[in-house]
Amino acid sequence: MCSNPNIKYPSINVISPDELVIANVESIGSGVFGNCFVKAFTRLGINVVEKQLNNGDIDQLYNEAKHMQVFSHRCIPHLFGIQVERKPLSLIMEFVEENNQSMTVYKVLYDPTPEKTKLGMSIADWLCICYDIADELDHMHQKGYLHCDLKTNNVLISKKKGYIIDFGKVRKITHSSAKKYKEVFSHIAPEVLQGFPATTASDVYSFGKILKAIAQEVNSTVLLQLGKTAISSDPRKRPTLLGLLIALNAEKIH
Repeated sequence: MCSNPNIKYPSINVISPDELVIANVESIGSGVFGNCFVKAFTRLGINVVEKQLNNGDIDQLYNEAKHMQVFSHRCIPHLFGIQVERKPLSLIMEFVEENNQSMTVYKVLYDPTPEKTKLGMSIADWLCICYDIADELDHMHQKGYLHCDLKTNNVLISKKKGYIIDFGKVRKITHSSAKKYKEVFSHIAPEVLQGFPATTASDVYSFGKILKAIAQEVNSTVLLQLGKTAISSDPRKRPTLLGLLIALNAEKIH
């Protein structure tokens, strides 16, 4: 229990666990961090997402909350605060939903359940979602940070908009260090897997993998071409996010 969280973390709103009532007992997302649950936030009378951290590290919790505030953007779920009175410690954020369900790009592309058919996504809609992802990623870079874990599971879809989530691996561009990977992750740039520090180009690579995944499922020549250029094995040959934004916007207008 953290008795005086506002002393150490004055800029983050603290939410009492008594204000959070289980709305759905099933987790809507999980990972090495822990689990996400939909809760009723009684103070505001709305449903929110509680992201619970398994390790109980309050500094890790604060850092992710701080980053969500720094990156405030139309394509990031709103952060309401943190819960630090009881373990597991957690982030309380906006419930970005579609038909009252959490829908990631991965789920929409590959989940065979009928929920995704209700979305009625056209190629034009996917172009808008890809633009949203690029816009927020560029916003992060302009703020001086890298996401470092962008993938189809870390992008939500709601009302035909894209939202980037999961900021647990965010790094400052100027302080990015090399990391040893024990296994190959397809969304991580090859140079990073080889031991080089993450860069804006490695984030572009991860975005390119999303573009290519969407293109292959919805049969979009435009997105496939953009995706292929963004996943060049040579970081110097990858387009900038500004270039991708211009290209995506041009296609949106057509």
